[in-house]
Amino acid sequence: MADNGTPPYLDTLEEYLDNPPYYGRSTHQDNVAVRQLCGPTGKFDYERKMWGTSCEDALRNLISSQKWKPVGIERAWYASLMRAAQAHRAKAEAQWIAQQEAEAKAAKEAETRKRAATWLGDAAARPRAKAKVAPTAPVAPAPAIARASWRDYPEEKKSARDGLAPTSMEASECARIGFTEEAIAYSRRLDDLGPRGSLSDEGRLLRYFSLVFEHDEPVPELTREERRASWNYECRWPLPDTAESREYVEKLNEKAAEAAAEAAVEAAR
Repeated sequence: MADNGTPPYLDTLEEYLDNPPYYGRSTHQDNVAVRQLCGPTGKFDYERKMWGTSCEDALRNLISSQKWKPVGIERAWYASLMRAAQAHRAKAEAQWIAQQEAEAKAAKEAETRKRAATWLGDAAARPRAKAKVAPTAPVAPAPAIARASWRDYPEEKKSARDGLAPTSMEASECARIGFTEEAIAYSRRLDDLGPRGSLSDEGRLLRYFSLVFEHDEPVPELTREERRASWNYECRWPLPDTAESREYVEKLNEKAAEAAAEAAVEAAR
């Protein structure tokens, strides 16, 4: 035990978790099962002949399967490693949420300053003759100013949208992949995308996309800075861009367009 009462091997576990991918040894006959347990962040080291993962949940599943043994970790430490992995993931999620909230707060403050500047500019441009009206009279033009501000900021009209609003990163990632607005709305009726939880329509669609499709060849892992700027901090790899994934996007866009056309015909009757 260390002087502070903490087992010294916890430093080894922390170092292991801070340096993904997490590699381990498995038998040849268990390779198929281990590969599936590694999840979408699974990676194979051809030089050392070992499977690894960058996901803390997948790491815990691998250890629980007893088909895979983490490199450099003694068997007696497995329970502690699983608890540490859970805490490590929770900490990363908390940091990501804090980052999102800070960015949202900064954006809101910038929007407020912009609104104030626009209002002051409009007020300065009014004829001075109107300033001679009684103090209570200027209240009347307020609705016109409010309507003008809606035209200046059309994106705020989307507050009537069903469900949770997406982050700007989720929206831009869906656009980059090729999903249309109709396809995103249509995806609400697709049960195979999994539970919604606290996800927006875009986030739910991107989560399914990341779990189902794989890259045709190895791709570089995202840096921490790139992950912070991506649609999900936990996603350590860029989303696949393969023939299979593009076909899925194309078909979903087509189904959504057909559904929208059918709805328009029904509404016209």
